[in-house]
Amino acid sequence: MVVSGLLAFMSVTGYAGMVNLQRLTVALLPPAEVYAGQQAPFVLRVTNLKRRFPSFLVTVVCHGARSMLVYLPSGASADLPCELTFAKRGRVLLNSVQVSSPFPVNFFVRSWRLTVSCALLVYPRLVPCWVQAGDDRGRRLSDGYCNQRGTDGDIERITEYTGRESLRQIHWKLSARSEEFKVKQYRTTAAEPLMIDLDHLPGDLEGRVSCAAWIVHHWTPERPVGLRLGEHQLQPLAGRRQMQLLLAALAIYGVEG
Repeated sequence: MVVSGLLAFMSVTGYAGMVNLQRLTVALLPPAEVYAGQQAPFVLRVTNLKRRFPSFLVTVVCHGARSMLVYLPSGASADLPCELTFAKRGRVLLNSVQVSSPFPVNFFVRSWRLTVSCALLVYPRLVPCWVQAGDDRGRRLSDGYCNQRGTDGDIERITEYTGRESLRQIHWKLSARSEEFKVKQYRTTAAEPLMIDLDHLPGDLEGRVSCAAWIVHHWTPERPVGLRLGEHQLQPLAGRRQMQLLLAALAIYGVEG
């Protein structure tokens, strides 16, 4: 009777554990930008497609990162934060995740592998570097660019008043709402285009790619930046879209034919 009772108990809990993981789907949602060597905030969207039964104590493992969901009602979805890190640049395909649960009595942990479809492009690692570029030769690119912001062009940001700005730059409406003056900073229209030649940067291939990626990431929001990869050339433009275009070209350079 004792053995029969134990076998019956194992059968019931085994069936409950199987139902707990049944009809679960997982979607992996990537962020807009993923850089090699940096944690990227992904989202795991878990959906319970069961009509009547909820799911309990569900753990999702993706690319070594683990996220846990305590309770998910039937027909509901939940978003779990998931920090992923990729060591190398280039295209990455994540095609599966592992879901597991100790429910209902924590005697056994049942685990299933679910299919996901997430193709992403990992941008190069960002490594600050020294370059030779016009009058900035021998200096770090981030040094001194605040002097190149002008009083024309598009508004770039709102900052605190330092006493060096002209009255024309004061944002009077925002200043009236606070106790301190607010100043408009404009993106200068006189900034010269910057053309990055990968062959002229220091280091090995990966070092040059990481250096170029840092220059692109730092400068493109503020001035036109172009890129020369061997015989292939991308003309200088400014803005977020240009930054992503240049980073994508660097991500696959030397990795794909």
